Amino acid sequence: MEPDVITETLCARMPKPEEVEQLQLPSGEPVMVLTRTTSTREGRVVEFARGVHAASRFAWSYTFKIPD
Repeated sequence: MEPDVITETLCARMPKPEEVEQLQLPSGEPVMVLTRTTSTREGRVVEFARGVHAASRFAWSYTFKIPD
């Protein structure tokens, strides 16, 4: 099963109590949630991932090749 399409969604929200503890967040700090789904050309999901990150300590950078 060869990956063909990756969809990522990035959103901000306030953390859940357990995330505040696990990420050692200061009061009032939001988290960024990155959700990724990777699918084959036929639409079969071959990977799903969700990461929760302290907004002040994480950055995302994307590079996309423009098709011909």
